[in-house]
This record gives sequence, C-alpha cells and structure tokens, in this order.
Amino acid sequence: MNALLPGRLQKASRIGGAGIIPLAAEAVSRQKGVGAQPLPVRRIVADLCYFALRLAGWLSLTALATFGLYAVFFMALGAFTAEGFFAHLANLSTRFGDAEPARQALFVRQLAVATLVLFLTVSVARYRSLAAVFSADPAPRKD
Repeated sequence: MNALLPGRLQKASRIGGAGIIPLAAEAVSRQKGVGAQPLPVRRIVADLCYFALRLAGWLSLTALATFGLYAVFFMALGAFTAEGFFAHLANLSTRFGDAEPARQALFVRQLAVATLVLFLTVSVARYRSLAAVFSADPAPRKD
C-alpha cells in the first residue's frame, strides 16, 4: 500500500514477471470488484469474434481444398498438361451451354451434391484442426 494514500492503491500483482512490475500501482475501485475486472460483455464479444474468425478460416481453407480437388480432377483428365486441362474445361462449358435448361439444372444439382460430398470428405480429413478451433485457448490478452 501507498503510505500517502492508504487503501487507494495496491501492487499490480497480475502484471509482469518475477521482480519486474511495469506499473508499480493500479487504482482500486471503491466498490469491490466493479472496476477491477474488464467488462464481462466485452470479453464475451471478444471471445466470440476470435472464435468466429478461427471458424471462418477453417471453413475457407476447407472450401479451397475442395475446389482444389476439382482442379486436380481436370488436370488428371488432361494428362496433367495445360492443353488437356483447358481442352476438357472447354468441352464441359460447350456441352453445358448447348444443353436444355432442364439438363443444366440437373447438372448444377449433381455438381452441388458432389461438392457437398467432397467438402464433407475434406472436413473429415481436417477434423483435428476443427477440434483445435473449439478447444484452443484464445491468445493471451494485452488489456
């Protein structure tokens, strides 16, 4: 305690390491516990934002891996050459454009189902990183 202001200041015990205290004293609230801790709503919102960013990153990487499987598929069809790759894509786009609207809708639905299956397959392969999103402690706070 400070000899000049008893009860108003106390040592900053939660900050610093062994023997080094960046701030020698911090104010103590007159109402016990009200001003000493950060607002719980702010902490909850910060944790939710952190979780949302990690989940969005996981989802975007999984989606990119799924679309990468399509690229590998067309590369394999084209014998892993650029000419074969673009020839198969041109063939697909020409046939899709010439098809009737009902056939186009059927193809789009089949493509959506195939994409969903591939996404779930990639998700199963990446389940450990998803578990890390749910169980990881947030980064140390600086406030």
